[in-house]
Amino acid sequence: MLGTTIINVIGISGMVAIGGLLIYIGRKLQILDTIETTMSTLGNDFRKLYDRFSTVESRVEALWEGKISISKSPRQLNDLGNKILNESGIKQIVEKRKDKLLEIVKEKNPPNAYDAEQVILSVASELPKRFPDIMDELKQGAFRVGQSMDTVLHVGGFHLRDLLFPTLGFSLTDLDKPKEKP
Repeated sequence: MLGTTIINVIGISGMVAIGGLLIYIGRKLQILDTIETTMSTLGNDFRKLYDRFSTVESRVEALWEGKISISKSPRQLNDLGNKILNESGIKQIVEKRKDKLLEIVKEKNPPNAYDAEQVILSVASELPKRFPDIMDELKQGAFRVGQSMDTVLHVGGFHLRDLLFPTLGFSLTDLDKPKEKP
């Protein structure tokens, strides 16, 4: 009888231990479910934040472009934009790499003048990534004219557009025409 009691105690203790372990695992799984739900909610919040940031970014960009270009279509550099172009060194950087930049733009095959301008401005903004050796020259030029590198690259993008448009079969007056539908 004593042996049966000991076996029963051990059995009950084992069942209690297993039950406790199962409760512990269940709570951990519940915590993981809570974390998953929270992350899903945060993901939605981050998406909303990203969308709002994109809207603000485009509005700020419009104001920023007005600082260096004349507010008409097609956009042309104003006095400050021309000063940046000529004194920062971006003009020489763009002209020296014009053929390679033309290849990159042609690969993207823009169907109309509007898209071509957007591609060219994007390619110009990526100059430091594509040509890391120009980074010091860009920094010095931006410092020399008291502007950010983004501004210098954007000015370079306008110059690159003016250089490449004829080769791509577009004219600056094409920018005034409605965008073609694909």
